[in-house]
Amino acid sequence: MLKKIILIFSLSLISFSILLAQDETKTNIDYSKSGGFARIKSMGNNPFVLDPTNMMVNPALGSIYNNIIFGDLGTTIASNFEAGGIGQFFAANFNVTENLTVGATLSRKDFNGSLSISNLDPFGLVRETNNALSSLGLVELDNNWAIMSSYLIGNHSFGFGISYSSSNAETKPATSGGTEGNASQFGLNFGYFGKINSRISLEVSGVLLSPSTSFQRPQSSETKFSQSIISISGRAFYKTNSKFTIIPFGKVFKTTGSGDLGDEEGITTTDLPSNLAVQVGLGVSYKTGSFNFVGGPSFEYLQEKTPAVSGIAPELSKTSTSFPAWNVGAEWEMITWLTARLGYNGRTSTVSTETVASPTNTNESITTIYDPINGGITLGVGFKFSGFFLDATVNEDILRQGLNNLGGGGATFAYVSAGFIF
Repeated sequence: MLKKIILIFSLSLISFSILLAQDETKTNIDYSKSGGFARIKSMGNNPFVLDPTNMMVNPALGSIYNNIIFGDLGTTIASNFEAGGIGQFFAANFNVTENLTVGATLSRKDFNGSLSISNLDPFGLVRETNNALSSLGLVELDNNWAIMSSYLIGNHSFGFGISYSSSNAETKPATSGGTEGNASQFGLNFGYFGKINSRISLEVSGVLLSPSTSFQRPQSSETKFSQSIISISGRAFYKTNSKFTIIPFGKVFKTTGSGDLGDEEGITTTDLPSNLAVQVGLGVSYKTGSFNFVGGPSFEYLQEKTPAVSGIAPELSKTSTSFPAWNVGAEWEMITWLTARLGYNGRTSTVSTETVASPTNTNESITTIYDPINGGITLGVGFKFSGFFLDATVNEDILRQGLNNLGGGGATFAYVSAGFIF
């Protein structure tokens, strides 16, 4: 009986594979447009991979990833089956004319991926304001929307995007003055992607985010905080031959901010902590047939500065220097409808932290750390059928479970993205 069941299952699987292969040949769908954060994550959180999620950073890529609906289903909220998930977003991008695309993204504060206009309050301005001034009842930003557009002129694409989110918290007591708190974020991005010549393609983009908060008490000056986040990044793709491409990569972002603390006596102005990050890497892509390897090492520098408080503490800084930071991955189209992925990421970092020794002096500690939590091997799969695609990171523990997978209760997919190509 068991042999018959195995035989029937095998024949069904083979028939299903043939049907899928025939369908894809007939429809001629360009699945190079498919992807999502699950694909990037399963290939080692790879900054050298081109993926439709890059449109959130560089809207000029909308000319490549056109006529597509996609998003992340994310990861599960709990260990049991529940609706919703962490990291979910929805995006769509369509050709309005032959050269013009228009798209939109809906995202939340748990959006994953590189810093873009789909991120909300990435350095926690609203949260930190509430923590610092516990009497404030500000609502953290969520439900962000973004509109993007690209225009293709010859081999050169130019893009622009805008995003906005806001929240409000207001009290109106019957017998006394009320309070009102507001938070908002405005975002802009712009980009370019094009062929310089037959061998070289160039991508450049910029992102500007400006989260802010305000709070008003009765008989008190208004308390306001504002932050500016600027990010500039670029990649070049140099094809040395039909299989091998060299990919230099660079990114820098900086944050600054200030606050006005209002009370019954007036306003006190203060500076917010600032951040600076620099990442420079050199990757390669080797593609032969249905196999593609992408990745390489990079150098990363992170710095956070906390402003001095007169008579209490000097300026403090925390810096992290990482080299090498490795992000490598490979994907292989095993059969027409199934792609397997493998990646690795890890870094060695030197961290320097200053603490208060006196109102004018600091202590410093320096240590080497690794990335044991987010580093290591990553696995993934991709499914394709009639324009639909689904990409997922795989819980590598299922490979250790062996036959226990037949009756085990563990999750197979850790993070999922899906979409449809027209």
